[in-house]
Amino acid sequence: MNTLGVVPSVTRWNDGEARFLDWTIDGVALRELVPMQERTPLSLDDDRSREWAVENLSRLLGRLPGDFDDGRVALLFCPLCGDLGCGGYSVELVFGDDEVEWRAFGRQYDYEPFHPDQEVPFTGARFERKAYEKLLGDLLTDYRA
Repeated sequence: MNTLGVVPSVTRWNDGEARFLDWTIDGVALRELVPMQERTPLSLDDDRSREWAVENLSRLLGRLPGDFDDGRVALLFCPLCGDLGCGGYSVELVFGDDEVEWRAFGRQYDYEPFHPDQEVPFTGARFERKAYEKLLGDLLTDYRA
């Protein structure tokens, strides 16, 4: 089993930056596993994005449907606007009795189906369900406050 966590991160572009919590898997930031500029909605600066964070965490907990027609859930979004029309990185989320699996990670756009040939080297991870739900539940409580 893998261990899911979060770590402060920043992404920069020409005239701006975004500070946010990045996902970690076994202590390694997701953006290090698949080097990219995209970000999570877990902002460290912008109170306006709290609703976005709450929605994303609720999807990752299986409480809301996926971001895409095929049920996949976005983990990383465009750093400038968060729009999935710009593309994002998504996973197939599978809940078992004792585990949660992120599988088939890859780039996806909201206007076309996921194409497995667009997958990146990180293919997914499996987490102990109680620990996963505790971490995401705690984050959800923080972003709702």
